[in-house]
Amino acid sequence: MILIADAGSTKTAWMMVNNERMIIGKFESGGLNPTVFDNETMSKNIARSNEILQHAHYIKEIHMYASGVDDVVAHQKLKKVLSGIFDKAEINIYSDMLAAARATAGNEPGLISILGTGSNSCYYDGKDIVKSIGYMGYLLMDDASGNWFGKQLLRDYFFKRMPKQIKQQFKSEYKINPEKVLTALYQKPQPNTYLASFAPFMKQHYKSKYIKDLLYRGFEQFVTQELAAYEQYRELPLHFNGSIAYNFQKELLEVIEKHGLIPGKIIKNPVQQLIDFHV
Repeated sequence: MILIADAGSTKTAWMMVNNERMIIGKFESGGLNPTVFDNETMSKNIARSNEILQHAHYIKEIHMYASGVDDVVAHQKLKKVLSGIFDKAEINIYSDMLAAARATAGNEPGLISILGTGSNSCYYDGKDIVKSIGYMGYLLMDDASGNWFGKQLLRDYFFKRMPKQIKQQFKSEYKINPEKVLTALYQKPQPNTYLASFAPFMKQHYKSKYIKDLLYRGFEQFVTQELAAYEQYRELPLHFNGSIAYNFQKELLEVIEKHGLIPGKIIKNPVQQLIDFHV
């Protein structure tokens, strides 16, 4: 049996398949970003899925795509965790950017972006990731990601820039108060995941002009600052992977077309497309 997984900071999507490409099971567990979590936390996050543990002994091959694994130490850290659970499996670990590239562009060149809990991008030549502007963490980067939008919602709330009705709903739903926010951001682990937890609010209030304007602002910043850093950004299709890109693709496509750029594929999760690549 083969496991194919797409791991982020918030959650991991798993697909178990046999050699005939038949899907035996679909599972979900906690996030597995080795730059965010320690070994014990990652092991516990996997253990959230009883189905994975029940089948662990039968898995012979794993193809794990994860954020944060470009660093050698982080790569080895995640591999050690997986080896401790899947003791009979050959384990292969790749970057989440490569997953997005293979799932959207296939064997063709393109600019690949992930817009989920965090955000990132790269130039893909149809086989390998050739160039990336690099990733400096959620404090400096992550434009138009879940945690970026979460930060803007909190800022607008405290700076009184939210429309009155939206502000009341935001406060009621998340029980917002300064002490709670400061504790989550500066005393508890994974502040990026905490910030991203506010992103679903945009989907719930999608028809609001305030939310629409916020989406346009985020996507405009990502396109004009991050994607514009690539020489090829006007010549190649722009492909996107992740919940933010997928859920708000109308606004994202409008920004892309406004700048005369080439829209590519937008997918929520690459796991399904990766089956064809590996099996």
